[in-house]
Amino acid sequence: MNATQATALLLGLVTLLHIIAGARVGLTGDAAHYAVYGARLAWSYFDHPPMIGWLQATIEPFSTDNLALRLWPIALGTASGAALYRLARQLYPERSPWLGFVAVAVMQSAIILSLMGISMLPDDPLLLFFLLAAGALHRALIEDRPRAWLWVGLWFGLAALSKYTAVALVFSAVWLMISERRWAQLRTPWPWLGILIALIAILPVLGWNATHDWVSFRYQILHVSDPERHWLLANFVKSQLIQIFSYSPGIYVFGLIALIHAVRRRHDPRNRLLLAMVVPVFVIIDGASGTNVSLPHWPAVGWAVLSIGIATWLSDHRTSRWLQAGVVFSGLYSVLLIGVLLSELIHPWIPFKANAYPLADLYGWRRAADHAEILRAAMAETPGPRPLLYAGNWSYASHIAWYAYPQPVQITDHKMHQMTLWYGNAAAGGRGILVIPQQFHGRIPTWTAKFDRCTPAGNLLIPLERKIATTYYFYRCEGYHG
Repeated sequence: MNATQATALLLGLVTLLHIIAGARVGLTGDAAHYAVYGARLAWSYFDHPPMIGWLQATIEPFSTDNLALRLWPIALGTASGAALYRLARQLYPERSPWLGFVAVAVMQSAIILSLMGISMLPDDPLLLFFLLAAGALHRALIEDRPRAWLWVGLWFGLAALSKYTAVALVFSAVWLMISERRWAQLRTPWPWLGILIALIAILPVLGWNATHDWVSFRYQILHVSDPERHWLLANFVKSQLIQIFSYSPGIYVFGLIALIHAVRRRHDPRNRLLLAMVVPVFVIIDGASGTNVSLPHWPAVGWAVLSIGIATWLSDHRTSRWLQAGVVFSGLYSVLLIGVLLSELIHPWIPFKANAYPLADLYGWRRAADHAEILRAAMAETPGPRPLLYAGNWSYASHIAWYAYPQPVQITDHKMHQMTLWYGNAAAGGRGILVIPQQFHGRIPTWTAKFDRCTPAGNLLIPLERKIATTYYFYRCEGYHG
């Protein structure tokens, strides 16, 4: 078996596991949110560019099954693995093809990168286009092939349609232009045509924001530089700890060593490319994490590219005993955690107390939304304003919005959300059914107090393996305070 076949086998096995696991459980809150994106097509959205909604819109006319809505992340994860293998082979054609296999194995052993393959996130398409952009930049600026700027522009544009983190690619391109001194290329039409292609690609985002008071850009800028929040070292450290355990301690340590190695050997243009692709991502994400603790998948594109640096460093030092021990530990850590998580999704086996199941957020939402709609329809038969479905917090409102679609769902927190653009703010005097999942049980008094009166409308118990995994609470509420 050669390296290409081994890589295909690895990616095929991961894909199969993702398909099996993805068919067994409901959507995460984020995935449900992006499913509504697909149902409510737009040129762009409040919190993200439109790519993720456009992709889901190609599936939803045929099926809204949970597995169907995971087909894109599964396919994108597989394609990203193939793109990483190709990039490693492109950068190091003189090395053994097994270097590409090791890079893919490193990426797949990062827990969060593996799990991204079963839950739709903007980072899924971003990762693929980011890797393709890295290859195009290598051809354009390292190999001095100016026509490759056309591909650079295309991949930049598609990445920008996926997630705003794609702005890091601009810094990558400028970095490489300076480090490689390819100024002569600016006297050719190719870089400018590449820029034009990228700008044309992002016109939907610019046009939508122009008609919505640039709300996405204001939201993203505030998210990373909120003047009401101070930069705290504790937040930064917490973000790093999250990355250590959600990628793996071994990958984190090997990644830092690989970065230092690339800095020391920056005379190699491939190391300069690695630094240009990785450092801007980490600076943007980790730099802002002191203000807002970053989620583990936010710097995923940086860690994916760094997998090649890790693979080359491991290859160069593979005879070291301590390194071999570290690789074994890192591999066992990843296999154990990924195995536990996937096996739990496929067939729950971890003991839990009633109403304390750690993955309860993946269960029962369709039944809860159906039950809430029955209660809402019954309430509509009584005198008063048209009843709506209410959620107390944005983090679970998308579950209801998707499984009860097209019924409007309003959030009672007075903040700006995508839901606000879709369904408006909850109006004073409104009435309807307030849905509260078990994890927010403690907030029932606070959320029901936002209405003149709320009366219990029953509970919905969600069983799992002969225990109650979670409970949904329903309230008939009238006279929202506004």
